[in-house]
Parts: sequence; C-alpha cells; structure tokens
Amino acid sequence: MAVDARDLRASAYFIAELLGAGLPVPEGEDDDMLRIDLDHDAFILFSPSNEPRFSHVAFRVDESRFGEIVARLRSKRVAFGNEPHDTNNRKTEDVLGGAGRVYFHDDNGHLWEVTC
Repeated sequence: MAVDARDLRASAYFIAELLGAGLPVPEGEDDDMLRIDLDHDAFILFSPSNEPRFSHVAFRVDESRFGEIVARLRSKRVAFGNEPHDTNNRKTEDVLGGAGRVYFHDDNGHLWEVTC
C-alpha cells in the first residue's frame, strides 16, 4: 500500500513504531521513499508529497498485537477512538462487534484503523 507524506521519515517511523514493525528502509531508484515490511509479504510504501491526499488505512491484527498498539498510542499520547468520526474518545471497544477497534490520525491527516 502506498501513503503520501510531507515528512517521510516522521510518518514512516511513527507508524512502524506503533505497529511494532521493523525500521523503515529506503526504497526507490533514488532512495526517495521509505518501506515498512509487514507480515505475509505486505508492506507500506511512504512516498514524498508536498500535498498528501487524505487516505484511510486499516489493519486487522490479533488481540495481543492490538493491545500492544493501543499501549503505544497511550504512551505516545496519540489521540484515538473507536469511531472514525471521534478519534479522541480513547475507547477501544469495537462498535461493529469485534474484539477491539481504534482509529487515529497521523501528522499528514491520514486516518489509520486497527482492529482485531
């Protein structure tokens, strides 16, 4: 998946840390992008952009990883919530019936969702 970012390094490292992924690695012909490798041969590719377009990115993880991500959000004092239109209610209950769900924004305005 590709995500535009004004501050490539800050965005990629922020998401890598929250997801508990490895460090971002340079990618592209001029190493002008950063890649975060995920499970199952999936990855996130952060591309530089002065005007990133809004996007909504979602991940389904197991309950253990979900708890770790929520703990990281709390420790970094990142606003989150269990509704996409209320990312500041600090709730983790899944309103759609799953074990947990959170939404949060990064510095580029992208809406990230993690559910289990």
